Amino acid sequence: MAIIGAGFGGLAAAVALRRIGVDDIFIIERSDGVGGTWRLNTYPGAACDIQSHLYSFSFAPNRDWTRTYAHQPEILAYLESVADEFDLNRHLLTGTRVRSIRWNPKIQQWSLDLESVSSGSGFGFAADVVVSAVGLFGEPKLPDIAGLCAFAGPVMHTSRWDAGVDLTGSRVAVIGTGASAVQVVPELAKIAAHVTVFQRTPPWMVPKDDRPFTAAELARFRRSRWASKRERWRLWKEQHDFTALRVDDPLVAGRQGIAEDFLQRKVSDPALRAALTPDYPFRCKRVLLGSDYYAALQRDNTDLVTEPIVEITESAVVTGSRVTDVDAVVLATGFQTNHYLAGIEVIGADGQSLHERWGEDPSAYLGVAVSGFPNFFMLYGPNTNQGGNSIGYIREAGARLVAHAVAQHARPGG
Repeated sequence: MAIIGAGFGGLAAAVALRRIGVDDIFIIERSDGVGGTWRLNTYPGAACDIQSHLYSFSFAPNRDWTRTYAHQPEILAYLESVADEFDLNRHLLTGTRVRSIRWNPKIQQWSLDLESVSSGSGFGFAADVVVSAVGLFGEPKLPDIAGLCAFAGPVMHTSRWDAGVDLTGSRVAVIGTGASAVQVVPELAKIAAHVTVFQRTPPWMVPKDDRPFTAAELARFRRSRWASKRERWRLWKEQHDFTALRVDDPLVAGRQGIAEDFLQRKVSDPALRAALTPDYPFRCKRVLLGSDYYAALQRDNTDLVTEPIVEITESAVVTGSRVTDVDAVVLATGFQTNHYLAGIEVIGADGQSLHERWGEDPSAYLGVAVSGFPNFFMLYGPNTNQGGNSIGYIREAGARLVAHAVAQHARPGG
């Protein structure tokens, strides 16, 4: 069995397979350890937008979460502890990139073409079953801006943060106003000489109750495993009950009202408030959670620019009416979320590429399996992203489905 990716999905798949007695598992990971997106995204302020007790495995609850919304180091430590608890590290093949997988009808197995990240040397092996758990947040989406490559200073995508670059006292441009931007901008504003945020589209934002748990709360969770389970269930039901998926749902108007009131209370300048007010219906894009972003934009050392970027020179970002001299550029431009299995060629039973089969409209049975690609499964596959709640539920459900299919396959005559 081969599992591609050692993030939440890969660990869930490995645990599910181990529970049905499958032990011959390779977890192929291109980084140097488990964690997936939480190993890659180390930018200042990186944190989850789902509450801690919900953003964890149902089979491995963490009664030691220290705050309502866990930050990146704590989430990574949790995933590493899960790998230790379920003895998954011995299955890891780290520093390895999957270039392609091809179904071999003669041996009824998948042939995997792999590459060492450090040396570039290729190797491979065959597997009866392949589970892709690469997720949606592995490949950064880089903006197509003229001159970006010519910039003389540091250029970092938030998911490829270079901790060796000290931005203290620097003039920093942040391009993008999505989920990573609203987390990194407040942190950069604390240390940079000046931060200029370049916005194409303002996000809808609601308050984020991000705080450390009180001593009493921590004691209750640690004293009783039922306390953390009750908290998880409460959060799940809250997310479920307050998630609206239709434009005409009354919940939408209520949540939009919360966002509008939040903006009104936090931003006093009418011009800035107007620039931060979306001109599209609530929930037509991801609704962000924030507690410090609006305040950061009102600091003396921050600016918000809403004009489109024309080009980037060796030392500046140029828009229609201004040239902003900067020392560093931070790309908070998101990920290639519509490019499933980016960078991995998948060739099925009929010799067809899965990417060619999909074209611009990826689809899969329950988001997990595709006809013509036997014993190939995906976690967090096409159309499995939710409009609310924790994606962990979908990952675990997919992992259980894969384990059930593998168990049936292993039965005589299966």
